Amino acid sequence: MKESLYKELYEGLLEIRLFEQWLEEMFRRGALRGTTHGCIGQELIPLSVSRALDLEKDFVTGTHRSHGQYLAFTRDLEGLAYEICGHPRGVNGGNGGSQHLCATNFLTNGVTGGMIPTAVGVAFGKKQVGEGIVVAYLGDGGMNEGYVMESLNLASIFSVPILFVLENNQFAMSTHFSMTSGGAFAERIQGMGLSYACLSHEPPETYVQTVAEHIQQIRRTRQPLFLECHTFRFCGHSKSDKMSYIPVEQRKKLLQLDPLIFLEKHLDLGLCTEIREKIQDKLDSIAQSLERENHA
Repeated sequence: MKESLYKELYEGLLEIRLFEQWLEEMFRRGALRGTTHGCIGQELIPLSVSRALDLEKDFVTGTHRSHGQYLAFTRDLEGLAYEICGHPRGVNGGNGGSQHLCATNFLTNGVTGGMIPTAVGVAFGKKQVGEGIVVAYLGDGGMNEGYVMESLNLASIFSVPILFVLENNQFAMSTHFSMTSGGAFAERIQGMGLSYACLSHEPPETYVQTVAEHIQQIRRTRQPLFLECHTFRFCGHSKSDKMSYIPVEQRKKLLQLDPLIFLEKHLDLGLCTEIREKIQDKLDSIAQSLERENHA
């Protein structure tokens, strides 16, 4: 049972990880321009959340760092790849790019915390209908936006079925959250009358089970819940960020907490290699297709 779960998580996590690395390579080669915001290191969060959701009834709003959130919910690798490359075969015809993604029951934009008001509105609709829940992702930088605080307050007042998932990767761009956020996030949330829970670096099976229990609680009670997930991004805020604000030794220690390393230690090496090659082949095929069309 555990091995099956580990394989599922490894495949999903590695798909997101290799996709983000593929994007970095595309930028280095000059095949892509502009910028992008990777989620390397944070992949277990959306994977744990999405596996407990109903694709037809539940709704998800993402962040500007939404590749992993989108892939975990839709598993649409090709649609996202082509979208970011500005190709008509992209999920939004190549018009939305990296940050503005719209798919069935998934929506996001590039504004810090900008989807939280929308998410609460959708959750209010779910309350009226009586089925389905909403998951709203946000980052620690978004916790200081006025419209985010107002939306959290409304979620509490109206008792809407929503799971707020705070991906606290410690840094809003290059500034540590301790330098910008007074007090603990838990105190703010509980002060509004919202249920609060926290996850850090638990084993994958514990992480998945805990998230599933929280989602079931929301389905059962139809009440909001705020889940703070302590994580770390092993890439910069954007593609041009070299993370010089984090000491090298600290980065090395944090890398030991990478869920991907944990899963690889508990799975057969041959299986891991097979999964990696399958995903990489798919990404290489997309890159070759784009290159052929650019030279046609």
